This record gives sequence, C-alpha cells and structure tokens, in this order.
Amino acid sequence: MAPEKADAGNPRHVAVPFAGIVQAVVAEGDVVEAGQTVATIETMKMEAAITAATAGTVVRLVVADPRAAEGGDLLLVLG
Repeated sequence: MAPEKADAGNPRHVAVPFAGIVQAVVAEGDVVEAGQTVATIETMKMEAAITAATAGTVVRLVVADPRAAEGGDLLLVLG
C-alpha cells in the first residue's frame, strides 16, 4: 500500500519534508502551537525538526512509530 500524501494546500496537513526516518513527538489528542516541533527526521546522520504550520489538535497521526518516509508523505492531520 502506497503511503498517503499530504495536501500541500491544506495547512492542517503536516508533511514529511524530505526522505528519512521519521519519529513523531506528539500523539493523537495533543494540542500544538504554530511552529511547535511535532516530529523529528533523520537522514544521512543529521536530524531536523518537523514543525506545525498552524495551531490545532492532532486528530490523526499517520506516522506513529519510527519509520522510513518520503518527502510529501502525510505525517499528521490537525483539527
């Protein structure tokens, strides 16, 4: 099954920015602020933060466990 892709035009979709190993640091039901780190991504032994573009509640967490993901994959949905 192919990974679900984020809707780039939807600010409530948080996407994986580039290929790497993704680890969420939030859970469904968590309230997040704009700019808050919601996950980390590791690639080529470097780690970067993935942040929420807008405030909201995590209503769906697509990548809950550490796993490989590609750029554009849907990480989570804010409500």
